[in-house]
This record gives sequence, structure tokens and C-alpha cells, in this order.
Amino acid sequence: MPIWHIRPYETVDYAATVRLLEEVRSTPGGPPINLTDTVLALRHEGPDAESPAVVAVAGEHIVGAAVGRKEGGQGRVLTVAIAPAWRHHGIGSGLLQSVENQLLHAGCRRITTLITPGQTDEEAFLHRGFAATGQVLYDKEIPLRPADVSTVERWGGALLSTSEWSNLAGMTEERALIEQRLLLPVRERELAEAYGVVIPTAMLLFGPPGTGKTSFARAVAARLEWPFVELLPSRLASGATGLASELRSAIHDLMGVERVVVFIDEVDEIAQSRETRPENQSVVNELLKAIPAFRGVAGRLLICATNAVSALDPAFVRPGRFDLVLPVGPPDATGRRVLLAGLLERVANKEEIDLDAVVAATDLFTPADLSAVVQRSAAAAFHRAADSTRAALTSGSGLASLSLAGTSGADEAGKPDSDAAGPHGGTPATPTTPLRTEDLLEAARAARPTISLTELDRFRRDAQAFTRI
Repeated sequence: MPIWHIRPYETVDYAATVRLLEEVRSTPGGPPINLTDTVLALRHEGPDAESPAVVAVAGEHIVGAAVGRKEGGQGRVLTVAIAPAWRHHGIGSGLLQSVENQLLHAGCRRITTLITPGQTDEEAFLHRGFAATGQVLYDKEIPLRPADVSTVERWGGALLSTSEWSNLAGMTEERALIEQRLLLPVRERELAEAYGVVIPTAMLLFGPPGTGKTSFARAVAARLEWPFVELLPSRLASGATGLASELRSAIHDLMGVERVVVFIDEVDEIAQSRETRPENQSVVNELLKAIPAFRGVAGRLLICATNAVSALDPAFVRPGRFDLVLPVGPPDATGRRVLLAGLLERVANKEEIDLDAVVAATDLFTPADLSAVVQRSAAAAFHRAADSTRAALTSGSGLASLSLAGTSGADEAGKPDSDAAGPHGGTPATPTTPLRTEDLLEAARAARPTISLTELDRFRRDAQAFTRI
């Protein structure tokens, strides 16, 4: 979990937020904060839907703040302020995403802000899709009409952070394929139409459990910057009108959204062969009608995922039904290295890890398996550190045997300064018991891959039979 989180601004945050704004404004290279407008927005009977304000909190300290305001039919970001020690931790993008969502609910689709090129928080705006329209004016059009918000939220959908695409690891070939076959034609629609290129509107992902099909679907939606709606068969089945009727209602509603990615996971639960599961006939028929509906209107993408592609109804997977049918299998050695490196980035207290040894010990491991290995090994190192701390205290040696970190930045009363405290400021003592390569290897030996050799062989046969790119 991140060591910071975003929450709505509250009136009790006023003094700490103003101190943060003053510190950031006085920092060299800091943004030119308009304190008057910002303070008035904070004090005006508390923020509301038309003047949203949020803060980033780490522990008990406010380390970031953002304030917006609705002006006519547009939104404006008045301020984004991040404590200097907390820059480059993703806080700016998180603050902006929260303010954007609130302005969208207030009816704003276009959002602007004034930025001096090169100022410290410019990167956060660029990550959130803002573009320069002048020397200091940046704006962004949110890819969701305010009128569509209630429809997307009613079916459990949301706009995702674009970082989900950039953070997708271990799927180099799949990402390159989506960039060429889907994203490029969407961006260059007129050119694609001139060459008769058909933009994919329906995609089927198949592969063993835990290989990242859901993460991949979410990342595609994030890259497109379209809202992502996952339709869960179990939730649809619990509806008052039955599975087929609920599915029909969901598709009908979502087809009215200007742009949307609709994801149905474990579609084999509802689209198995009608010969073996005749009770599924009405549901399969609804799915078969849904695919042409997506193809008929630009800005819609249906993604289905299954662990058992060979069990699907033949009519559902016949050529021409899905534009892309992609296998998603366990990562190869290169993919495992990338995934492990990303997972280990979150572990601050670690020795130099022999990634080659860990990669060799995790053959056939899925992304979910690798995450479990890292978590199990991190837990082992944590318990070792906790035992060491208790032993030191029990023996009366105090903390002399521990390596202390983050003791700077305290005020005269001995408490950490709320603005200066960084990710390690004011934290407890950290024992010298880092995560080791052996911890990872031991966790890998104790684990069992989700995919057996028999399942891998079946997946490879399915990939030969069903893949269409």
C-alpha cells in the first residue's frame, strides 16, 4: 500500500494546508500559487462540488493539496502544492485525478490551469493528459460527458489513471500489438479510414488464471482514456430480472456512453457451449447480439476474458466475431525479470537482489504467483526484523544495535515537521535486517505455480487454434 493517501479537504485542515501553501510558494522553482484565490476557496463555507479541494496525507501530516473551481461550464485547477520532500511520489497525479473527478460531477468537461513551463508540478499535469495551449495555459478535455457519469457509475465503472498502462509490466509483445492494432488507428482515425483499416471493437483474452488478463484490460482502457466498466456475471445473475435481461439492460445503457470499454471477465461462466449448457442459450444470444452493436458505433470496445476458451460456444468464437483473440500466458524469463523488478521497487529495505537467480527459480510463475512470492519473502524479512527489535529491547540493549533512519526534520518539541517530513521523516527505527535474495528463493521453493505443465500444454494448443491478431 502507498504511504500516502488522498482524502477530501476538511475545515480542520485549514491551518496546516495554508502552511504547506506558503512553504511551497517560497521554495525555489515552486509553482506561483495565488494564495488569495486559494484561501478564499478553502474558507468559503468549506469546499463543495463546484470548488473541490483535496489533501494528500502521510501519517498525520498533510503533504499535498489541490484546489479547483467551476467557472461557468468549465473547471479550473487553482492550486496543486506538494511538500518538497514528497515530490516525485505520484502525489500530484493523485491530487489532480481526485479534483478532476469532482469537477466532472459538477458538469465540467474541460479543465484549465495556469502553469509556468518547467515549474515543479508541470509533470503531474502532463501525466494526467493536460496539454499546453499557450505559454502558460494548459487544458484537458475529460473523455467522459458529464451526462454519462451516472450511467458509468451505475454499472460500477470509472475513469482509470493512465499510469495503469505505463505500469503494466511483462507484456511487451501484447502492448506493442495493442499500440499498432488499436491505439494508433483510434488516434489517427481519418488516416485509418482512408486505408480501409477497421478499428477493433471486440477483443477476447484467454489464458490460465492469474496471468494478468484483467490488468491488461484495465490498462487498455487507461491508455485509451475511456471509462472502464466491468460487468460481473455473478452480479448480473443476482439482478431482479435474470442474467440475460440484466446483460441486455447493461449493454443498452452503456452503448449510450460516448466512449467506453466494457469488460466481461470469466465469460465462460455465461457463454459455454449451448449443447453442454442449454440453460445458457438466452445469455449467449444476448452476447452474440452485443458484439455487432459495439462494431456499429465508434468509441466503444468490448473485451471478454476466459480461462477456458475451448469451452466457449462455437458461435461465440467463430472467425469474424472478435477482431482480436489474444493469448495471455505466463511471462517468460524477460517478463518475470521486469515484473520482479517492479514489485521489489516497493520494498525499501532490501539488499542487492540476484534477479537472475530468482527468475530461474520462478519458471511458470504467473504475475499473481510472483506477487505472492515477493509478499511472502517481505513478510519473512519483516518478522525477522520485528523479532530482532523485541530481542534487543528485552535484552536491555535498547536500540543501540539498530540502524536508525529518518530522525532529521524534527521541530524544537521533538516532533516531525508536518511540511518538511519526507517519506522517511519521523518514522520509527529501521532494523538492519533487509530483504535478502535467499528470502525470495525460499518463498519460491515453498510456492507452487498456478499453472501445471499439463495446463501449459493445453494453453499452447489453444493458442495455436484460437489466436487471431
